[in-house]
Amino acid sequence: MAAKKEIMNEDELTFRVEKEDNSYKGPRVRIFLPELEDEGNGVKVDQYEHVTIANEKKETHYRIHRGEWVEVPVPVFIALKERYPKL
Repeated sequence: MAAKKEIMNEDELTFRVEKEDNSYKGPRVRIFLPELEDEGNGVKVDQYEHVTIANEKKETHYRIHRGEWVEVPVPVFIALKERYPKL
């Protein structure tokens, strides 16, 4: 486990711990998901595709906006490729 930095504040009784950056740092893939069309009954369609990547240590949620080019991490691309084979 990585050591956490402790920063001492002006008084000797309080400490502040820096938050670790656990964001994805690997390669990314540029994808395009087409927009979903409204059904015509006045209900708006959610234009986001929700992907959750989880393991024993953490759970990360991604929201991919439809109708525009976005860069996603490789694990998200693999999950989307299973759902949409022609991606």
